[in-house]
Amino acid sequence: MLTITADAADALRAVLGAKEGGVRISTDAPAPNGDGPHLTLEVVPEPEPEDEVVDAEGAQLYLDPIASDALDGKVLDADREADAVRFSLHDGD
Repeated sequence: MLTITADAADALRAVLGAKEGGVRISTDAPAPNGDGPHLTLEVVPEPEPEDEVVDAEGAQLYLDPIASDALDGKVLDADREADAVRFSLHDGD
């Protein structure tokens, strides 16, 4: 399962703002370098039926099945700057 840091949860809530729904991580094509799937993030009103729903301290994160498998055992972190959020993935302990 994907672990979400407190900083990433804060960033997800900031991205969502007052919008209903969650942030969906999905796969749309292989990564350009051939190293795993290409992941995309988008704000959506609700998960797809096959999505895994992860509660990130009140922010909803939806993972499509391929993203869920690819992110198993990973840690999602985030750095927030003035008007930007940078998400990063790390191997879990």
